[in-house]
Formats: sequence, C-alpha cells, structure tokens
Amino acid sequence: MAGISFTGIGSGLEVSKIVDAIVNSEKVPYESRIASLQGAYTTDISAVGALKSALEAVTASFESLGDIDKYQNRTASGRDDFVSLSSDKDAEVGQYSVQVEALATQHKLMSSAIDGDEAVGEGTLSITSGDNSFDVLVSDTATLSDIRDAINDSAENSSVSATIITDSSGQHLVLNSKNTGLDNAITITASEESNQLKSTAGFASSDTFGSGTLSFGSDGNNFDIAIGATDTLSDIVTAINESEDNTSVVARVVTDATGQHLVFNSIEPGSANAVTVTAADDDGNNADAAGISQFASANMDTPSVTNDDNSGLSRLTAAANNKLTSVNGFTSTDTVGSGTLSFSSDGNSFDVAIGTYDTLKDIMSAINENSENTSIKASIVNDASGDHLVFSSRQSGDAHAITVTALDDDGNDNDMTGISQFNSVNQTATTNIENMSEIDKATDAKITIDGTISVTSSSNTFDSVIDGITITANKVHDVDDDISNIAIKEDNSNIAAGINTFIESFNALVDLSAQLGKSGLNENGEFENAGVLAGDSMLRGVMTKIRSQFNKAFDSGNDTTLTLSQLGIRTERDGKLSFEKETLNDLLEESPDRVQTFFLGADGDNGFVNDMDTFVGFYTDSGGAIDQRITGKNNQIDNLTSDLESFQLKMASLEARLLSQYNAMDLMVSQMNSTSSYLLSQLENMPGVVKKDS
Repeated sequence: MAGISFTGIGSGLEVSKIVDAIVNSEKVPYESRIASLQGAYTTDISAVGALKSALEAVTASFESLGDIDKYQNRTASGRDDFVSLSSDKDAEVGQYSVQVEALATQHKLMSSAIDGDEAVGEGTLSITSGDNSFDVLVSDTATLSDIRDAINDSAENSSVSATIITDSSGQHLVLNSKNTGLDNAITITASEESNQLKSTAGFASSDTFGSGTLSFGSDGNNFDIAIGATDTLSDIVTAINESEDNTSVVARVVTDATGQHLVFNSIEPGSANAVTVTAADDDGNNADAAGISQFASANMDTPSVTNDDNSGLSRLTAAANNKLTSVNGFTSTDTVGSGTLSFSSDGNSFDVAIGTYDTLKDIMSAINENSENTSIKASIVNDASGDHLVFSSRQSGDAHAITVTALDDDGNDNDMTGISQFNSVNQTATTNIENMSEIDKATDAKITIDGTISVTSSSNTFDSVIDGITITANKVHDVDDDISNIAIKEDNSNIAAGINTFIESFNALVDLSAQLGKSGLNENGEFENAGVLAGDSMLRGVMTKIRSQFNKAFDSGNDTTLTLSQLGIRTERDGKLSFEKETLNDLLEESPDRVQTFFLGADGDNGFVNDMDTFVGFYTDSGGAIDQRITGKNNQIDNLTSDLESFQLKMASLEARLLSQYNAMDLMVSQMNSTSSYLLSQLENMPGVVKKDS
C-alpha cells in the first residue's frame, strides 16, 4: 500500500531501534544538560526573589519610624460620661479639671394655632440663622403646609428645618435651627404685601351684574373676560380661572356677614405682580360702582397690611434680638473717626478701640473678636443709602437690650458725626417681635477649666481651648458630680512598636539568608543539602553590608550621635537582633528629640530610616541589583530554550537522514538476497549438478 513502509524486512535488522539509539545518544545528554541549567536558573530566580521580598519587608517595617507625624504625640486620659477628649502633638503635657456648666442647644420656635386650610397671608418671610439668610415668597393662598414646604425646599436654606404640629386648636408651624448655639438663633421678619382686590359690596349667590368685558393685567400678562347678563359671581370666577390666556390672576369668592365678595389676587407675590382691572360696561358707565364696573381696580378694596402686628403673615415673625442699626450709610472704604465705643448687654460690658483708618468692616471684626464680648454680634447690612453697621444681642428679649456710648476723639460724644453716631440714642432701634413662641432657647455650651476659666462654644465641641486638646461636652455636671479630670501624656509608643516590627522583619531575613546560603557540609565534612545560594556573592554582600549599617552612628542633634545599640538594639551570636526596651525608654525620657533626629535626621530625610531605605533600595528598586540578576537569568533561560529548539530540529534532521540511509541499505540487502536465491536456483538446475542431500 502506498505511504506505508516496513524497515528491516530485507535485512532483518531493527532499523528503528538502531536509529533511535543513535539519535538518543546525542539527544538525551544535551536535553538533560539544558533542563538542568534551566532548573538552576529558575531556582536562582526564586531564591533572589525571596531575598528581595525579605529586604522589602525590612524597608516596610520603617513605616511608623519614618513618619514624623507619629513622633512625640499626646494621649489624653480622663474621658467619662461628661466629656470626650482628643489631642494632637501640640498639646502640652499636664493635668486639667473640666466642669460642664451647660450644653449647646438648638433654637425652636412655634407659631400660634392656624387653621390648616387658612391662607396665612401674602408677602416675604426673611429667615436668618447664624450666617445663613434666605427669603421665602408667600402667596395669598399659601397655607402653613405650603410655607413649610417652601422653607424646606429653599435652595438657599442651610440652617432651618420646618415642620407642622397639629393639636385641638389647629396647626402650628415649628422651626428648628440645624445648628446649636446662640449665634444660630432663628430670627424671622415679614414684609407683608397684598395684591388682593376685593369687591366692596356683598352679594347673594344668585345675583347678576349686567354684562360687558373685564380686562386684567398682572406683570405683563393681559387678558379679557366677557361677562354675560346672567352670570353670577361663581360664573365670573370660573371664566377667569379657566381662561387660557390667564397665567397671572386667580379669582375666588369669599363670604362674610355682608354676603359674598369677588376677590382677585396675583398668582405670584410682590408689587411687580399687582393686579389691575378695567371694565367696558354695557350699561355705558365704566367708572361707577354699578354693573360690572364695580369690579374695576379703582372700585375694589385693597386690604391694608402691617409687618409687626400679630395678624396675617406677621404671625410667623420672631425677632427679639434688640437690634440697633446705624442711620448713616457708608461705602466699604469709608472711615468714621477714632475713639472708644463702650458696649453693655445684660451685665456684659466691654470696650472697643476704634482707629482713625478703621472701616465698618474693621469695627465689626473688632467687636466680634473682642475676648470680653459674650453678648453682642456686629454685622453689616446694605440698602440704597449704603452700608450700615448693625449691633444685635446674642440673646433675645428686652433684658438683653444693648446700650452703646462713645468717647469720641473729635471732642463731641453725642453728635451724628465721628464714632458718636454709633451711640444707642443715635441709632435706629428695631422693635422686638415675639409673635412665635420660643419652645427651646438657643444656648451655647459652657465649660470651666481648672475652676477659674469659663469658656463658651456654639457647639458642644471646644477646639484648642487648651492648646492641642479638643474637649466635647456630653453631659452637664450636677452639684454632686465629681469634676472631670483630664491628663495629657507624651506618647512615643510608635518608636518601640516600629523597632519591634523592624527586628521581626530583619530576623526573618537572617533565617532566610541562613536557609539560602547553607554551605551543605555535614558534621563529617561531607557535602549535602546545600542552600541554593550557597557561596553566592550577592547574598554575602547584602548581609555583610546591612550589618555594617547597624553600626553606623547618626546625628541626634546638638552635636551628638546615636547608634542602634544605644537605643537598646543588640546583635545576638546567631546574627539576629534583640531589643532592650528599658534602654529606649530611658533615652526617650531624657530626650525624645534625639531619638526622633536619629531616625529621621535633622532635616527629616537624612537619618537612619532614609539611609536604610537608600541601601536596601539599591537591591530592591525597579532596575536594582536583584532585578538585573533576575532579568539576566530569564535571558539565559530564553537562550537555552532557543538553543534547545535548534538542537531538536537538528536531531529531527539526523533521525530522518539515518532512517533514509538504513532503509536504502535494507533495500540493497533485500535485492542481493533475491539475486543470490536466483543464482542458486539456476545452478541447481544445471546438467551434472547433483544436489547433495542434507
């Protein structure tokens, strides 16, 4: 059959085995040597890779020793039910007593009872808490729920939350300050407006008014409404509210003792949206109070409004912080003279010196930053006449009224020039308004330190009242409660912890080095089980040089030096390190700065840690000595693989050549055997040839 051959048929020789034996005599030793070399190189890569990891672990162990922020920290003790504590390295070592006199609270106001369906009033509510002020526009149809939602949904509101409480008397709007403290007390003022027009006469529900056209206008939206002769008030309301051209006016019917009244109001509040109505009356008279002309603006009532009574939108006002506002307006660069302003509010008195070049902003800052001022907050408001200086009591109520007197360098302490214009009597006093009930007062937290120093805060956190210490008040001390005692101690625990981590990582390196560099000589001097890096120059160099690092002296400040041994770090007979913590503690007690400088250096980057990082980095960095060695071994493995592939092609060629030669020989032997058989056959058949019997 074509494509099939059988070697050795002609000669009887096992050609395949002979060829395999010849090829393998060259192939097996070569491949074995290549495999041995590749294995040795791979083992070397693994070994130096393990060495690199161990060295990197030594470097990583310096993390806490190399971080300047972890030296000479402070620990605060004395936390209890009344105070929580935290500290930083700026805190001075010492002991303090702390008594919590008051906790900071949020301000809560509640309105009087208002029916849930009642339109509260129309205008603008201006709400302030702390540094956040915002306005809420209120339409003439807005209920308490609408006002609540407008407050909570205001994009400018970051300080006040609104809710509604309902009891048997009706709904109450409740406002809560989101932040605690006196400075975050809520003030609410109202600017009431009315774009409402109300018919003067009262009507029955079935009354009609003649016919004609009413023309409306409100902030650019103009539309006409045709009135039929049989239309009632209800029909007129429907026609207005359903008009496709109407985007600005809402109509409704209200009822009082005189009957029903037609009411028009702008959808949007504000004087710009005032409603105007003119009539084209079919009775021929467009100005009288009969027919549909009685619904013209000029013939309808406009409710009067006031901003400080207890009706309408003013029911939601509360501003009892005794405000004084300067009469004169100034620019931001104006100066006002020099002298001294003396302030007083509910027992707190203090003086503020005013310089010749002080602007309103400078005066405001001087008042607010005065260490003796616990009662008054200064601010600046702007109107058409310019900037005005405003003084407000931090606590509400008449008991906290502000008095200001001036000692004016111009010689006149009472006129309206110089700083005397800021006398109480020369300023505009805002009437205190308390139309909402104060449910919870806004109060500052107050603590007393060491029985003598009283400090207040708008929150329950007192930050750096004692340098580097944050105190959080949690609970007021009662008369019978023990005062909280806090202690600040120096904390250098990172040093001992860092040294222990360093020693652990170095001792692990020693163990690995011993394993990798084992000589292989047993007790009888026989060579066995040698380490994979036995006699390796890199391993010896690493371990020798790293030990020399430990003996180096490093600057510790003030012309002194330290070594690891002076920190209590000892080298044992087996090459491992040990740590005598007492030696370190004695040195830290004497001079923690020396220890810090030893590890970090005077400049923070030239101490023991940086020196070790540089040394180890020579071996472990990308492209370092170990990476170069690994790269070299990988290249050798690649070269061996390439050599092996070439050799295998050579062996395949040899095998093919030998098979060809042996098969040719086998064919020749077969042919010779065939010829021999033929000749013998011919000879046997020749005359006279007698075949000998066997």
